[in-house]
Amino acid sequence: MGNDLLALILFVGIVALLVWDRLPMATASIIGCTIMVIAGVCSFNTAFGQFASSTVILTIGVMIIGAAISESGLANAIGNWITRVSQGSEVTLLIGTYLISAALSAFLTNSAVLAIFIPIVMSLSKQRADFKAKNFIMPIAIGCVIGGASTLVGSTQQMTAQGLLEGAGVRQFRTFDFSLVGVILLLVGLVYILLIGRRLGERIWGSRPDEDIEVEQAVIQGSRSKMIIMAVIFGLTIVFYITEWLPLAIVSTSGALLCIATGCITQKKAVSQVNWNIVGRLGACLGIAKALEAAGGTQLISDTFSRLVGSNINPYLLFCILVFLVQFTSEFISNSTAILIVLPIALSIAPDMGLNTYTFALGITLASGACICCPLASSTLGMSMAVGYQFKDYFKYGIMLDIIYYLLIVTLVPLFYGLTV
Repeated sequence: MGNDLLALILFVGIVALLVWDRLPMATASIIGCTIMVIAGVCSFNTAFGQFASSTVILTIGVMIIGAAISESGLANAIGNWITRVSQGSEVTLLIGTYLISAALSAFLTNSAVLAIFIPIVMSLSKQRADFKAKNFIMPIAIGCVIGGASTLVGSTQQMTAQGLLEGAGVRQFRTFDFSLVGVILLLVGLVYILLIGRRLGERIWGSRPDEDIEVEQAVIQGSRSKMIIMAVIFGLTIVFYITEWLPLAIVSTSGALLCIATGCITQKKAVSQVNWNIVGRLGACLGIAKALEAAGGTQLISDTFSRLVGSNINPYLLFCILVFLVQFTSEFISNSTAILIVLPIALSIAPDMGLNTYTFALGITLASGACICCPLASSTLGMSMAVGYQFKDYFKYGIMLDIIYYLLIVTLVPLFYGLTV
């Protein structure tokens, strides 16, 4: 058996292990790297060298900055300010929480942003009999998901895609490359929520009471000076993200170190707040992809896919197929795993067909994050179930929005960036 076929068989087994979800994803991914090395598919440095990649370092820095924003009290201050500004208007509060959660999720961990808003919304629902938490948490969760998909540093699937591009030696994403289409998706989502979602939600869960849950909200002992310092650090980080005067990994690392050095967060707290499961999964998934590529497994997948669709397939049809494949897959398994399956196909066959690899990568990555109609699609949507949504509620509420997102991505991405070189 050739190394390429062996690598492919092991890859399928690793994906099955990830989908099985009985082990922590980081553990399952690292097991995959270990098996690749033991089986002789690749060297140790190939499988495990990605843990030192700029993508992984960037991810760690972003998480520490997000934790410092919460620890300093700045995040809660923003949430409380939105509540005051709304002045009791549900529509104003809905718009405000949706847009602010999206803006924060563009730079912070999506689930952490939702965790900020859940206690605020649940508290309001207990104070006002006419206020229903379910009408707000679902839109806020959607805002977090789509906001997180709108920048390079917003979600882990973008980091995974960036690592694959880096490994393939092709054009990589910049911080706001996703933002043009992402903001359009975000605004369309808001219009959908206001015109369709509000009425739809009332029909789906209107007669069901909110869950009587106790949501723990951390007591933040942040001072005004710390909030100001943190706001300055966060602002400077965004400026450097935009200008790219320094590599993104260096920017996020510097921002994280400043948070610790200025006392906005302690080193112990910063380390504890990093989601090491995500970091381990990211580094290991990139290592698995690198091992598969080194052994020729990626080429074998792309050759098989090319034979199935034909070498003369219309580029736009190919783009639509790959975007659908990754969006559908991401509804049920990790977005990063879906990227790991679909993106290497595009990276392998696009250059030989004279297609724009960057456009295909951008569309595939955006689609992996534009999944709303299943709570398995992301930890953020899964967390939102705490307020009493049923599994089927997400499908009823979000399937139409998912279709709209798909149509927008397959229309706008080729229009803005072009499918051919």
